[in-house]
Amino acid sequence: MSRRGKRVLAMLVIIIILITIVVGANIFVRNQKIDRLDISISYGISDTIIRNETIRKELEDKFGKFTLKERKDVEAKDIEGFLMNKPYVEKADVFQTLKGILKIEIIQRQPVLRVCTHKQKQFYIDREGKIIEIKSDQATDVIVASGYIDINATMLKKGIIETISINDKKGLDKTLANVFLIAQRLQNDSILNYQIDQIYINKNGSFELIPKIGNYIIKIDEEVDLETQLVKLSYLYKESFTRIGWDNYSVVDLRYRNQVVCTKKSHEIPQDEAKTTIIINKE
Repeated sequence: MSRRGKRVLAMLVIIIILITIVVGANIFVRNQKIDRLDISISYGISDTIIRNETIRKELEDKFGKFTLKERKDVEAKDIEGFLMNKPYVEKADVFQTLKGILKIEIIQRQPVLRVCTHKQKQFYIDREGKIIEIKSDQATDVIVASGYIDINATMLKKGIIETISINDKKGLDKTLANVFLIAQRLQNDSILNYQIDQIYINKNGSFELIPKIGNYIIKIDEEVDLETQLVKLSYLYKESFTRIGWDNYSVVDLRYRNQVVCTKKSHEIPQDEAKTTIIINKE
């Protein structure tokens, strides 16, 4: 055999040995048991509505104890699919490290609204319009919507965004869509997010905003451009209430074009002085 042929043969032998080592190591590793389960949950700016121990228990109820399983018997896609079916999970990544640690990384959905229906059921709605059923140990500091409002079975399964068109739907569907829109705008406005605590829907379908501080209500009309009304409210807090305050008023009415009508509290005030009209030239 020529010298060149010997070199080629030697290289082939080395390659075969390396492949054998890699395959053997892979078989050895896959036959090893999971060393431990490591779960991490990212909450973003939201409060905690799911806990590590809750996820761990749900996984063990479904798949059994992972530390009793060989690595080859643990399918990451099955675990990810199980977690993604949970209404409170936005994203789940599952993988194994070289040291045999089964790592599960979860991103929790971020609620913007808590809905208390007239049938005494409660749900969260997250920033993407997904509906999250509330368990007894869950609590987060978000806007609360209550009164004559409901969530139907289709919404519960698919979420707000997939089932509602604000322009086309009527009745409870449209009401819930508008409540969701208001909650989003309140959260995204640094002034209103600090001031407004609750959205209440009356039996006749009218909307009221309840502030965190002060004994007054804010009236809005879902048939009028909601964003325009909320812009007026933000302007009112920033430019007017800093000068005249809100303690003297029982009602702040945003339903008029380019103005806000504020009703004073005292019944002793003459009728023609009972209301204050604040002109707002911005929409």
